[in-house]
Amino acid sequence: MSHLVMVLIVGVAAYGTRSSFIAFGERMRVVPPRVEVMLSMIPPAVLSAIAATSLLLGDDGLRGPDEWHIAAVVSGAVAWKTKNVALCILAGMVVVWTVGA
Repeated sequence: MSHLVMVLIVGVAAYGTRSSFIAFGERMRVVPPRVEVMLSMIPPAVLSAIAATSLLLGDDGLRGPDEWHIAAVVSGAVAWKTKNVALCILAGMVVVWTVGA
């Protein structure tokens, strides 16, 4: 299957999924609590998937340990301890700059 066909199929599926909420949203005035809970879990799952992929995979396969892994551990610890996103980002950037320099 060519790449163009795959991109078109995924695009149509994504468009259909998103437009279904617009088309049928009027019928669903109240979102059930279980659906709200499931929808609230999507952003952290997507962010985790993006972060894990960038940490584990390099250009030629699996990536070895480097400053990014140290920064991920440090910023994870800062996020867990402080619950502050700005401090988490700052700690990760400082580690990458100091260890990578």
